[in-house]
Amino acid sequence: MPKFQAERLRQWGTAMLDAIGSPHERSAWVMETLLNANLAGHDSHGFMRLLQYIEFARGGYIDMSAEVLTLRETGATALLDAQRTWGQVAAKLAMERAIEIAARQGISMAALVNCPHIGRLGEYVVMATERDMIATAYVNSQTGGDGSVVPWGGIDGRFTPTPLAFAAPSGLDFPVLVDITASVMPEGKVRDHLFRGAQLPEDVIIDAEGKPTRDPKDFYGPPAGGLLPLGGPVGHKGYALGVMIEMLAGGLSGAGYVSEAAVTHGNGVLFQVMNIAAFEDVDQFKRRTRELIAHVKSSQPRAGVDEVLFPGEPEYRSAQRRQQDGIELPDSLWRAFCDLAAEMGVDL
Repeated sequence: MPKFQAERLRQWGTAMLDAIGSPHERSAWVMETLLNANLAGHDSHGFMRLLQYIEFARGGYIDMSAEVLTLRETGATALLDAQRTWGQVAAKLAMERAIEIAARQGISMAALVNCPHIGRLGEYVVMATERDMIATAYVNSQTGGDGSVVPWGGIDGRFTPTPLAFAAPSGLDFPVLVDITASVMPEGKVRDHLFRGAQLPEDVIIDAEGKPTRDPKDFYGPPAGGLLPLGGPVGHKGYALGVMIEMLAGGLSGAGYVSEAAVTHGNGVLFQVMNIAAFEDVDQFKRRTRELIAHVKSSQPRAGVDEVLFPGEPEYRSAQRRQQDGIELPDSLWRAFCDLAAEMGVDL
């Protein structure tokens, strides 16, 4: 597999987005979020999404120059309309608004509707930690009733891999970061296995008949299979978590549920920000958090494990390593990227 420095991929990707008519600053921000995902070790939300985004933009699902509108604002809440512009652009603005409100009110919530795919949630919740705040995020998708995640006990997809994220400052080199889905694995990681020609772990997907399989081709079909809810033998917990996220991100925001008819390839988004200083001394909070991290990491590693890591630490270490060593792209992804660049007249 070819390997590239992040800056090189950023330049190529930005040029391709510029070539389809995206304003340059927006192109650059979209690529920054994608490459940050690669650096953090989450290739599922990284460079490979560029091909999908260009397809969506060409298909009219993304209005690359649209301005984000404020539909409603109260003392502690804001509802924003992305107007189908780049999801990453709208999500950044929504988190910035939530942070501004929390600075005044102590706590805030900001929701997004009419919003294309926003990428990795960790990108946005970490923004709050840079202002000594805590953030959570919830996202659903509108797919016209089709879903890739099966409910507990079912074999037909009814949900999307609803993600949630949490971030808090630690006073260390990395923030505490939780960025997960209510399914065993996000769809993007299945797609990454497909690009790499790799088998999935056990108990991640089922085929169209409900039988366990490790072949990512069985997930995409046709006929399509499904992702299992988080939790393995107690998957009813991941199923319930997915329902909660669906209702917060799709229902409370007004963006709509996965069961509704419209197919927008978009996200309903809900951000919550808590200003630590409104509740606790910031330095005290960070000190206690560092003590918690040290306490957890002092657990003796079990056989085959080198070190107990704390949430947020794997992403930090991956970024340190990949900034130095570069980012690997599967051969099939690189070929597809080269073909598209040639078609668009973008030099690599």
